[in-house]
Amino acid sequence: DDPDGELMRDAERMWLELEPALMYLPRPDRVRILSGLCVAVLAHKGQKRKSGEPYIMHPVAVAVLLASLKVQAELITAGLLHDTVEDNPEISFRDIEVLFGPCVRRIVEGETKASKRTKKGGRGLFSNEYAAAMYRFVFEKEEKQVSEEVAKTRQQAENLRDMFLAMADDYRVILVKLADRLHNMRTLQHMPDKKRQSIALETLMVFAPLAHRLGVWLFKSELEDLSFKYLYPDEYADLDKALSMRRAQYSSTLSSAAQDLKDMLSQDPKMQNAQLRITGREKGMYALWHKMQRKPKYQNNIDNITDIIALRVVLDLEPLPRETKEEFDARGNELCYHALSLTHSLPNWVLPASGHSAKDYIQYPKPNGYRSLHTTFVHMDVPVPLEVQIRTREMHDVAEYGMAAHVAYKGEQNGEHDSTQMVNRRVAWLASLTDKDGELGADPLQFVQEVLKEELGARCFVFLRDGQILNISRGCTVLDAAFKIHTEVGMHMLYAMVNGKKVAPTTTLQNGDEINIITSSDASPKVAWLDYVYLRSTRSKLAQHFRKEDRTSDSMVDVAALLATAATTAVALPLF
Repeated sequence: DDPDGELMRDAERMWLELEPALMYLPRPDRVRILSGLCVAVLAHKGQKRKSGEPYIMHPVAVAVLLASLKVQAELITAGLLHDTVEDNPEISFRDIEVLFGPCVRRIVEGETKASKRTKKGGRGLFSNEYAAAMYRFVFEKEEKQVSEEVAKTRQQAENLRDMFLAMADDYRVILVKLADRLHNMRTLQHMPDKKRQSIALETLMVFAPLAHRLGVWLFKSELEDLSFKYLYPDEYADLDKALSMRRAQYSSTLSSAAQDLKDMLSQDPKMQNAQLRITGREKGMYALWHKMQRKPKYQNNIDNITDIIALRVVLDLEPLPRETKEEFDARGNELCYHALSLTHSLPNWVLPASGHSAKDYIQYPKPNGYRSLHTTFVHMDVPVPLEVQIRTREMHDVAEYGMAAHVAYKGEQNGEHDSTQMVNRRVAWLASLTDKDGELGADPLQFVQEVLKEELGARCFVFLRDGQILNISRGCTVLDAAFKIHTEVGMHMLYAMVNGKKVAPTTTLQNGDEINIITSSDASPKVAWLDYVYLRSTRSKLAQHFRKEDRTSDSMVDVAALLATAATTAVALPLF
C-alpha cells in the first residue's frame, strides 16, 4: 500500500546509493538484490535511527560495505534484510526463504540470533566501567583478572555466547555482523556518551579481533581506529596531531619512492607480463598507538617506527594457455621474489640503521592466510623509514578481504570447490566454539573468558619441525602446544626441543620459536603439568585423563588432593 508513491521513491533513492557498488555482479544478481531492497524498504517503513535518518539507510550502508568485499549476491541481500524479521512482526524467516531462498534465510536468521539479545538490552555487551579493564587487556597484562571483569555479569556473558555460537553455525553471519558493526561505529556520534563508550569497548574487544582473525583488513583497521577515538579521545587527538605534522613528508616520500620503484620494475624484462599497481598506505592510528605503548623505544619517538608508511606493489598476472593453477601460483611467487631483488637495488635507497628487515610471508603465510614479501628502506636524503610490500593480485585480495576473498563472486571461473575448502580451513576454529560450549555446560562466564583469551586474544606463531605454523594464544607453554598439535602428542610427550635446545614443559613459547615435540608410547602426563598449562582446553584434557586414571587405578589415587598439592608444591613434582 503506497498511494503517494513514497516507498517507491525511497527504494529508487536507495538503489542509486547501492547499485554503483554492485557493478561487479551480473544483471540477474543485481535484480535479485533490488528485490531485497524493496522488501527492506517496506519492512522499515516509518522507522528512524537515533540520528533522525530513515532506518533503511543503515541496511543499505551494510550492503554497500559487503559489496566492497566483492561477495556474492546472497550475502548482500542478507545484509539488506538482516534487521527485517526482528524489526517488523509481519515478516518471518519463512517469508525470507520463500522470496530469496534458504541461503539468504540462514544468514538472516543467524545474524538475528547473534544480535537479538544485545539489542533487546538496549546497550552494548560491556558497560562503561570496564574501560579501565580494557586498557589492561590491550597490553596483555593481568589477562585472567581482565577476562573475569569483562564477563562480569551473566547477562552480558550470555549475550556474547549467543552471538559467538550463531556465527559458528554459518561463517557468513560474521561478515554481515562486521559490516553492521562498522556502520554503527561510523554513526556512533548520535549515541549518548556512556553508550558510545560501551559500544566502542565491545568493538575493540570482540569485533576488531574477529575481523583480524578472519583477515578482513578493510574492516579491522577502521573498527580499531573508531574504537580508539571514542575510548581514548585525548590520546587519539595527540597522535593525530603528531601525524598531521608529518603527513606532508610522508606523502612526499611515498610519491618519490613509488615513482622510483615503478621506473625500475617496469623496465625489467621479466616484469613485462605483469601489470603493476603501486599504492601507498599509512598505518592505522590504533595499531600505531598500540605499538608505541608496547615497545618503550617507540614511546617518545614516533619516527623510530619503520612501518608507519608503506608501498604496496601488486603484480597482476594472467594465466598462460594450459597453465595449471599450481604453475600459475608458482610463477607469481617467483615474480614476487624477483621484484624484491630489484627493490633491493634501488638507487638512493638504503637499509635502515637496524639492518635488513625482510619478512617472507609467502613461504611462511600467517594463519589468517596473509601472504606477501616485506622489506624496509630509508632514502639517503630523507630519514623516513619506508616499508615495501610485494604480492600478487590474489595475495592482495586475501590481504584486504581475508576470508571474504574466498566467498567472493567468481563469475564463470572454476574453483568454487577449492574456495569452499579454503574457507572451511580458515574458519575451522569457529567449530571449536560449539565444542567449547558443550564442554563448559551452562557457564556462559567461563565460555566468554575462554573465547576472549584463546581465540580472540593476542596470538603467537611457532614453527613445527615440518615447517607448518602453529597458531596459538600468546602465553602458551610447550605443554599447550603439544596438546594443540594433537591430544596424543601431549599425552605421550617425552620432552621438547625449542630452537634446538631441550626445555622444560613449562617454557612459555615466543613468536617465531621452532618447536619439536619428542614422544614415546611409554611416556604419560604428570599431575604437576596441571599447574603450568595456559589454556583451559589443555587443563581439561589432563584433568579428564587423571579422573579416568583415578577410577581405574588399583591404588585409587586422590586426584583432588594431588591437584591441591600441585598448586602449592608443583616444583617438587616430576615434570618429565
